[in-house]
Amino acid sequence: MKRILLFLILLLVFVNCSKDSQEVKEVKKDPKEIKPCQVPPPDFILLINKSSELYKEFTNQAGEIDKANISFYKQVSREKKQYDSILFGSFKPEKNNDYLQIIIGLPFENDVYTGKTETLYLQNATRTYKIEVNGYMKDTECGTVAITNEIRVDGTKIEVPYLAK
Repeated sequence: MKRILLFLILLLVFVNCSKDSQEVKEVKKDPKEIKPCQVPPPDFILLINKSSELYKEFTNQAGEIDKANISFYKQVSREKKQYDSILFGSFKPEKNNDYLQIIIGLPFENDVYTGKTETLYLQNATRTYKIEVNGYMKDTECGTVAITNEIRVDGTKIEVPYLAK
């Protein structure tokens, strides 16, 4: 249980409703003539506190991100369906905390936000984490966006973005 408290993952769905050229252009006053904003495919973002013990599981002996041993996948009919679009970076939302940011790009016709609970796995060199996501795709004025109802990591429901600070 202590390990899960150290498990400082912020699970977010980063769906940004960006407008074409940062504004909606009107050709005429007729609403049919307004060009709608465009929505990129959803991303699944994991944040791991760099000062936590968990962070060490995602680095190699040189202290660099162990990209070769980090994977994100879904088990489909006894086969691993890899999500190959993985980016790594840093994220610093607060002055005292710095996070490893793992961004997994999902295709628009995704199999994560299906309206039922989907099970995904985040694997590093030493451990595999089971991530359960319940969410759906919703049509909005900007297009289709991902909505998350619930996320569980190794069976523990994520109530707030941070399990511990």
